[in-house]
Amino acid sequence: MKIYIFLLALFFPLSCLAVTPEINETIAYSGKIGKQNIFMTLSTASGKVFGNYFYTKYNSPITLSGSLSDSKLLLTEETINGNAYINAQIKEGSINGTWELNGKSHKIYSKALSKSYETIIKEIDVSDEDNENKILSITFIDGSSQNIEISTLEKSTSIIFEDFTFDGYPDMRILEVETGGNSSFIYFDYDAKNRKFKTSSNEISRLVSPKIFHSEKIIISTSRDGCCTYHAIKILPTEVLSASYDFESKTGSEIIKNKGAGSDLKQPITEKYFEDNYLNFKGSTGKN
Repeated sequence: MKIYIFLLALFFPLSCLAVTPEINETIAYSGKIGKQNIFMTLSTASGKVFGNYFYTKYNSPITLSGSLSDSKLLLTEETINGNAYINAQIKEGSINGTWELNGKSHKIYSKALSKSYETIIKEIDVSDEDNENKILSITFIDGSSQNIEISTLEKSTSIIFEDFTFDGYPDMRILEVETGGNSSFIYFDYDAKNRKFKTSSNEISRLVSPKIFHSEKIIISTSRDGCCTYHAIKILPTEVLSASYDFESKTGSEIIKNKGAGSDLKQPITEKYFEDNYLNFKGSTGKN
């Protein structure tokens, strides 16, 4: 038996074995707690949940953490009056349950703004995990499949599903390399018409450590070059902005590109402008 196992290992090299990648998913929700409108963003990974929500009347972010098991969602919110708890069920993209604090409760209802990757993907594996070049094998719910060749410098394969094209479907980004807080990714849009993933646009593919503000449909990317120079990209519904600022020489510039017709606009910017609009951009909720 030992000889048989040894020969089997030689015949099927370990590098060819398929493994399940690390998967994180972020979904935005819009709904109500009691009679108050809320906007919520939740990220899940291995049953753990973290995120935030805000009342649209106040735009002040509230941090959430908890767990998701099967369809049962349990979240905790810290308040000055103690912990508040959300006990809910997630079914077909809807969150239904209660928000409770010190014996007082309100109904909570939220509807997902995009589909979960689990509604379109049955299984996803990665082969040649020990090598730089890998094959991502995706089996879809409808029985079709897609193989995507990727090249990363990370030992394990980490995938984030999130709707960064704001079309209601889960797009995909794969961690390419993590260097000093500057995370670069390989980006793929989900093409709902053809039911396959496709390489993202150039403007998306340039993003480093992206932050996605679903309530405003804004994506922002910032990276540092050396000690003092920062580069940033901000993608808005109608414009793409790029900026650089050197904190040593106190100089910077911004280029505004309209997605429609028209020439680019380049202008100098101040340190405060760069920090407020890029480096420390907080959106309308006051949270990065």
